[in-house]
Amino acid sequence: MSSTGSVYRRCTCREPVRDENGNQVLDAGGKPKTRELGSKCPKLKGKKAHGTWWYYLPLKPGPDGKPRRDRKGGYEDKDEAQKALTKAIGKTDRGEVIDHRTTVAQFLTKWLEGRKTLEPTTASSYGSHIRNYLLPALGDIKLEDLTVGPIRDMFDEIEARNLVIGYEVALVAKARAEYAEWKAVYGRKPGRPKADAAPPAVPPPVIPKREPHPQMRVVAPATMQRIRATLRSALTQAIRELRITTNWAKLVELPSGKRPKALLWTPERVAEWRRTSEKPSKVMVWTPEQAGQFLDAIESDWLRAFWHLAIFRGLRRGEGAGLEWAKTSLDTALITVDWQIVTVDGKPLGKAPKQDSVRTIALDSHTLQELRDHRDRMEEARKEAADAGLPWPEHGSVFVREDGAPINPDYLTDRFELLCERLGLPPVRLHDLRHLAATLLLGSGADLKVVQEVLGHSTIVLTADTYTSVLPTLDRESAEKAAALVPMKTRRTSDQQAYVLTLGGLEVAVVTKEHAEALVNEWNTLVDDHGSGFAHRLAVMPEEATSWSGLGRLWDRLPRHTVIFSIAAAFDRRSGTLLYQAPLIGGPAWEFERDLFTDQAAHSSVEARLGLRGPIEVVVRGTDQDAVMGAFAQARQEAEALQLRFQPSTGPDQGEASGSADAA
Repeated sequence: MSSTGSVYRRCTCREPVRDENGNQVLDAGGKPKTRELGSKCPKLKGKKAHGTWWYYLPLKPGPDGKPRRDRKGGYEDKDEAQKALTKAIGKTDRGEVIDHRTTVAQFLTKWLEGRKTLEPTTASSYGSHIRNYLLPALGDIKLEDLTVGPIRDMFDEIEARNLVIGYEVALVAKARAEYAEWKAVYGRKPGRPKADAAPPAVPPPVIPKREPHPQMRVVAPATMQRIRATLRSALTQAIRELRITTNWAKLVELPSGKRPKALLWTPERVAEWRRTSEKPSKVMVWTPEQAGQFLDAIESDWLRAFWHLAIFRGLRRGEGAGLEWAKTSLDTALITVDWQIVTVDGKPLGKAPKQDSVRTIALDSHTLQELRDHRDRMEEARKEAADAGLPWPEHGSVFVREDGAPINPDYLTDRFELLCERLGLPPVRLHDLRHLAATLLLGSGADLKVVQEVLGHSTIVLTADTYTSVLPTLDRESAEKAAALVPMKTRRTSDQQAYVLTLGGLEVAVVTKEHAEALVNEWNTLVDDHGSGFAHRLAVMPEEATSWSGLGRLWDRLPRHTVIFSIAAAFDRRSGTLLYQAPLIGGPAWEFERDLFTDQAAHSSVEARLGLRGPIEVVVRGTDQDAVMGAFAQARQEAEALQLRFQPSTGPDQGEASGSADAA
């Protein structure tokens, strides 16, 4: 017997309950009542093992003044029970909670209900992790008995289930491919009778159905990391409440949850996909040619303006569903992304995006025109609905259903998958169009910072880790530029052969003869059309390829060109007087002319030149004449606001104001 507790042996043997007269007591159903003998069982005094060992520990009275105790049994021997008692005494001395009843399931459920400040999407994600993974594997375990072992076993079961899913999906894909072949041979075709047709000679292959399971999709390493993060967060709260002392989730090692690299749908990968009909497990991105096929084929689609925004500007589906006309300026070719529609348990919910995702995006001329056409189509649909006496909801959204109803982001996903299937294009997710947008930006020469800002990434590291593997030529170009910075007389270059052209004072290296000839022809055509105002001289096609020096960029495709409109003005920084304004001019610019070429419908800069009398210069360039003029009007207002900062002050802080203005 311990001064603070005791250990004893008891059993579960039972005896009849009798009244004061010795008669057996019956329950309400007429059955004899019994009770446990516990520590009073006479068999406990025998030498043969009987019952189990327990400990008993009196605790401090509760808030209501009633006495409390801690009692637990089931131990095989006295020493084991004594160790448990010692552990319980240590808990009470440290002020920890002693709770032998709360299970992991009860604690996780209560923990999630208490998280009142969670975003709805986060709460839904936590609930999914708890419901589908944590409760089935850990729910029956007492919270105080939880260790790292069951958690590790849970993730092992998830990985084992991944193998089963892969096998099931492969069987279904194979059966569907066989069914497609059967249908091509034995399926009904135009001209064949339908009602009284004889059954085909060969029965159709059976497509197996997968058995329902909480885990129906492959759980990627990143998802496993999130599941563990949910459990880790809950156990952290349990530690704060002094229920446990160790966060067991932290001790589990999992595969790296790094963001997967994006891979292009090369012809080899497309051929493999068509042969096996298996969807890729990695993040796949269309090539520019495949994206062009998609955009050409959806010319009549109601949402084609959204597909353009997703492909060229990387707009998320929720951002597209939440985009409003009030945040879309077709005059300056800018859209502001500060609202989105998300789905929580299948229901749409409007919310502000993360701060890093709030951004203003410049539009290219093609996407700008698509938005203008989309606005006109909406106006026509609204008038047609009014003429027919049908309601047309007024909510200011840019993208709606054809009847004016709000768009659910899930509808955009379903619509995109249907279009891809109809067109026979290699499968990509709707979200993967953001990867395509990054690919196009990087391929056109944009740096990672620009890509980060367009896509709304929190850090440039995220952008680099995800997208630099898409275009391997970017790595080579960066390496060549870095090596070119070091002056060396003995520099060795690769034996890469290229056709080096002189175009307007620039040397342009092209890999293939076909592209080089096409570039020379297009260049010379533009020179003839625009005269000396465009270029210095005609280009001459080299007779043969020569070794490329490695300087500049080696073009393995035909560089693009477009007409760039530009307008410029300068203002006196003190008086605001207009010093000069160049007229709006337009002329062709090539992709290798970095200072001139742009894909944006309008791009403006307002800059105060150095020096006390340096003017404020406004320059606007772009591919859309109307957007350039709209952006120029906005830029002039910015210049006027900047000019006010340079006006001399009459107060005591004149010197400080002047210094601040010059620094700006």
